[in-house]
Amino acid sequence: MSVIQAFPRHHSSSTASNDEAADASSQASHASPGSADAAIKRQLAALHRLQSDHPFWHCRLLSGFASGAFSRDELSYVFSQYHVYTSSFTRFIAAVMASCESDLFRAQLSENLWEEGGGCAPERRHAQIFRNFLHRSLGIEDVTKIEYAPYARHFVREYLAQSMRPEPVAAAAFLSLGTEGIVARMYQMMRTGLRRAGIADGELEFFDIHIACDDAHAATLENLMVSYAEQPGWFEACAAALKTALDLRMEFFDNIFDALQHRRLAPILTRIQQHESLARDLAAAELHHRAGDTTVAMYANEVEKLNIQFTVERLPLTAEILDPRIVRIPAGKYNEKHKHAHETLIHILEGAGQVVVDDRVFPVGVGDTVLVPRWSMHQTQNLGATAMKFLAVTDFKLSQRAYAGDATDYRMHADIDARRPH
Repeated sequence: MSVIQAFPRHHSSSTASNDEAADASSQASHASPGSADAAIKRQLAALHRLQSDHPFWHCRLLSGFASGAFSRDELSYVFSQYHVYTSSFTRFIAAVMASCESDLFRAQLSENLWEEGGGCAPERRHAQIFRNFLHRSLGIEDVTKIEYAPYARHFVREYLAQSMRPEPVAAAAFLSLGTEGIVARMYQMMRTGLRRAGIADGELEFFDIHIACDDAHAATLENLMVSYAEQPGWFEACAAALKTALDLRMEFFDNIFDALQHRRLAPILTRIQQHESLARDLAAAELHHRAGDTTVAMYANEVEKLNIQFTVERLPLTAEILDPRIVRIPAGKYNEKHKHAHETLIHILEGAGQVVVDDRVFPVGVGDTVLVPRWSMHQTQNLGATAMKFLAVTDFKLSQRAYAGDATDYRMHADIDARRPH
């Protein structure tokens, strides 16, 4: 089951990159004619670093793609909202062409526009290939009936407004460094998430086309942008346009992620507000577990060199958020040192030892209870002569809805170096 994590938002670029960009701009303004080309190259390299270091690359949606966090249904929502952008892209190119003063660059941009439009085969235009992907791979029956969220429409309006700016250098920088220049890296991340959701390589034509050809499109726009490099304030204008493009896209992606979280959590919140008992249709065994009743084996591990040996069983009680488990640790053994998105209440039923929570140690015996907050590194150690048994009540069923990533993939693997705590 896929889940969505409340990834922290990132809103500031690297200070080092900004300082470096400022230095490049200053050097260019004082460059002698003979060193002008070298100065422009330094400025262009600084702009590319600003692009690469922008916090957009760490936004929650892209992080979710990279970790394979989204289900096919969630991807259907993501790309249905993205469709309003892909179907408008040729408008952005046309807008930049309109402000371009060079007929040569207009001719080169028209080639980009021709390729986006499918050339001599309009049915192969990129917007249609994307619509085919929505229908055939993501199950959207009628793409024309997609309801775009207000934030999606706002994104496209702002994108078109920036592309239509009368200053050709700003429009070119916006659509080159801030748009076409990020496509290959961004779509590779998206492609990872799509494949992990079970979508075959053969269904990813839209992404493969853009990964292959958008570097050339970006180069055309970048050459147009560089043609204005002798203008005063060129670097600052390009940097501002680049930042505007990535800021807009990050805002768009953050809005998509927030909408996904709402879609995942809304059913629980609705049931909370309905004031209706969820026990009404449950069998007695789903509400009451007696000692000796059947449990569900979840996980077991043994790593001799770390003195680890334990088992985890789930109590088959039906809860919407809570997930009760029984953990057993033989005498003198430990469970793994690990951390996870869910919080856990540990109640000792048998045995004695200690629970380590981050850098604190709590001695425990029968009847003791320890709270393990989210993401705190913890371990339970059986220091007694008899087996330890404890009840661990987690909110796993909630956290697995809110966490982007595999909520079970915090466990230690057979090779200790392969451990991947979240």
